[in-house]
Amino acid sequence: MLEDTFANRLKHIMNLKGIKAVELSQKTNIAKSQISHWLNGTYKAKQDSLTTLADFFDVNEAWLMGFDVPMNRDVNSTKQDDNIIYEFINKPKVQIPILGRVPAGVPIEAIEDILGYTDIDYDLVKYGERYFALRVQGDSMYPDYLPNDIIIVKQQQDCNSGDDCVVLVNGYDATFKRIIKESDGIKLKPINNDYETKKYTINEIMDKPVIIVGVCTEIRRKKKY
Repeated sequence: MLEDTFANRLKHIMNLKGIKAVELSQKTNIAKSQISHWLNGTYKAKQDSLTTLADFFDVNEAWLMGFDVPMNRDVNSTKQDDNIIYEFINKPKVQIPILGRVPAGVPIEAIEDILGYTDIDYDLVKYGERYFALRVQGDSMYPDYLPNDIIIVKQQQDCNSGDDCVVLVNGYDATFKRIIKESDGIKLKPINNDYETKKYTINEIMDKPVIIVGVCTEIRRKKKY
C-alpha cells in the first residue's frame, strides 16, 4: 500500500504518467531542484505549485498532498476538501528522520539507521535549527516516556537543568536521560527509580567526553504498535 505522503504520491503519479523530473520541470516551469526536494521528502509544495502539479497531472490536490480522498478530480468538489487544502497550506511541514539509535562519532545527517520519517512545522527549522526524531528503547524514562514513543529532538549542545536530553558518552550509543546540572558536574538521571543515576565531574565531561546531542521538545505516542 502506498504510504500517504506528498513525496510518495508525487512519485506515484509521475511513474503512472511516465514523467521524469526533468520533463516535469520543463513542462511546468518548476525548478528541477525544487522537484528533487519534494521527491526526497525535504519539503512539500506550496499552494501555487500544488495547483500547477494537480492541473498538470489532472488529479485531486488533496490526494496529491497525501490525504485519504480519491485520486481523480471531482467536479463537485466538497467544502471538506477545501478545508483540507487550507489547513495543509497554512501549516507547512518538513520531514525529519526517525532514528533507532544515535551511534558515537557519527553526525546526525550521516546516520543510516533510519526507521522512517515524521513531520514537524516548517517554522521550527526556517532559521536553520535542526531536528531529528528518536524511538525510545527501554523503560529507564518510564513513566514519562514509554518504549516505542517517538521523541522530537532539537539538536543543541547545551540545555537547562531538568531538560530531557539525548547525551553521548563516547564509546557508546547515545542515551536519553534527564540532565541535572550541578556546580561540579552533571547527573544523567533516569526517571525510572529502578535505574541508577550517573554523575560526571567537569573533568570527566571534558575527558570522555560527555556531549549533549539535543533536547527533547515533543513526545509522539501511538495507542497501538
